[in-house]
Amino acid sequence: MPASTITQSHRALLTDALVEPKPFYGEGVWSFPADHLNLFLAKDPFHVDLSKDAASDANLQKLAAACDAATFGMDQKDVLDESYRKAGKLDRKDFGLNIDIVTSGLLQAVHTALFSWEDQPRSIAAELYKLNVYGPGSFFKAHKDTPRGDDMFGSLVLNFPTKHEGGALVLRHDGREHIHDASAAAYTSGDQVSWIAFYSDVEHEVLPVTSGYRVTLTYNLYFTKDKPSDNPLPPAEPLLLAFKNVLGDESFLPTGGRLGFGLKHQYPIPVELEGRNEKQAFQDLSYALKGSDRAVFHTAELLGLKPKLAMAYELEDAGVYLLDSIYAGRHEVHGWEDEMRRWNGEKIESFLPDPEDDQYDHGYLADKAAAELPTLPSFDWIVPRASSTRVKSKFIAYGNQASMGSVYGDLVLIITVPPKDERAQA
Repeated sequence: MPASTITQSHRALLTDALVEPKPFYGEGVWSFPADHLNLFLAKDPFHVDLSKDAASDANLQKLAAACDAATFGMDQKDVLDESYRKAGKLDRKDFGLNIDIVTSGLLQAVHTALFSWEDQPRSIAAELYKLNVYGPGSFFKAHKDTPRGDDMFGSLVLNFPTKHEGGALVLRHDGREHIHDASAAAYTSGDQVSWIAFYSDVEHEVLPVTSGYRVTLTYNLYFTKDKPSDNPLPPAEPLLLAFKNVLGDESFLPTGGRLGFGLKHQYPIPVELEGRNEKQAFQDLSYALKGSDRAVFHTAELLGLKPKLAMAYELEDAGVYLLDSIYAGRHEVHGWEDEMRRWNGEKIESFLPDPEDDQYDHGYLADKAAAELPTLPSFDWIVPRASSTRVKSKFIAYGNQASMGSVYGDLVLIITVPPKDERAQA
């Protein structure tokens, strides 16, 4: 691998432009016809008016009593633990409510809040998930949602204007925090609800309800494959200009090379591909990219830089390899270099352990890395490869006896930069 020609100035231009074009949430209040806020129970001739201050304490108590204990997702399972989440829930088959977030325009408002920065905004759909009731003492500790499908990207929560105190929803992402307090929302009429939508990888918690009943309706949000709008919005200009500036500099990767970006958001990786073409199914994830991850991918597409997703594996005694799909240990592993050749993995970094780790022959490994250097591709990480989406794969380790081992890979974005002469012609 030739010495890098990327300067700190080049790197700073790109990383400084890598800001989230939009917040990680959208919120507001929305009006519905008053009779659309009447909630009916499927197994009981009982209904409750959820418009502002209309429901009596007795009716809300009866609604809470009709609920089952709410579970939460952990390791792809639904878990009941009231020390972690204490709330009631009704599945969608257990109640009726005449709210339509599509015809009312609310889903379009959610789309605008989360994706208006995209030059080709993707179509989205919503699926009603559950109704939850948080009574006095109810809460939900900090957690991230379990995506319920490869194309699920977030959640929409409607908060009915029932009397309650506490129960604020706290969102945290990438060092930022936002509090959505439905009990203090600026309602201007009795037929309004407050709403908040956010990405699945945003940590969130419901603070304890101190009095009254917090009633919410949750929708799962999905990307769809519908044709995007014919009226594109402008691209993320700071990032586009940053790329144009570095590509226009002849000292920047003059013979071409590749750039790597660790991803900021988490994504549901399809480990079980069910007969689909593995590489194609993996690349289809590009449609689900969010925030700055999406901005980098699409900006690279606009500039003809051939972006693609890959898995980066740092392997003991072998180095860092890129794979076009998720590694699945289908054979006994005698050595990682042989195993990566079997998987058509591409080596981009030599193995160099911590100098303080005395279990290795550092002189030998340094000599080996120096010998490998000319054979490695030109590759630079603009954003460190430690991604927010890390995948665990198991394999059979071969030694004195076979045993199970694990290896971790990071989902990363790779961009191919052509030589300077080809960039000038583009």
